[in-house]
Amino acid sequence: MTTTQSITMNSRLVELGTLVDNHATSIQRAGAEMIEALFNRHKQGHNVDDDTVAQILYYLTDIQVRDYALGLLEPNNADRIIPALLYLIDKAPTDTIYINAPASLLAALHYEMGNTADAFLILSTAQADYSLARLLDRVFRYDWTPEGFAKMRAKLHPEVVTNIFGEDK
Repeated sequence: MTTTQSITMNSRLVELGTLVDNHATSIQRAGAEMIEALFNRHKQGHNVDDDTVAQILYYLTDIQVRDYALGLLEPNNADRIIPALLYLIDKAPTDTIYINAPASLLAALHYEMGNTADAFLILSTAQADYSLARLLDRVFRYDWTPEGFAKMRAKLHPEVVTNIFGEDK
């Protein structure tokens, strides 16, 4: 008789830990490439397995990887990015550090698309003390225009790309 043990998402994430305060660009590069691949995969409507989801959630605990993902949030690509982020949110254990990045990223995208009510609702799933959640809360409450946020995001992205990939990308 063979026994199979199911590994939960939480168990996978506990095993991986977090990348808070990580400065290794090789790790950031791997995470940035995984999140971009996830967005591209969802373009064809394909989900990824739970091990890959756990790795992506793990990589998103690194601020540079999260900011790289922020730079990929283009409203004209919402048809592939929204399902990918919803998939990550669905898989992430609630009330953990792992839900913060995908929830904040999805909230930012909805805000840029003019869906402020959805943005507030989605942002409420992130922990209030998470840095991007705090920034977005201020952006939403002080009626910063979606265009202004998009400009800031677009200006930040090349710097993040250089920090992660160097001048090569």
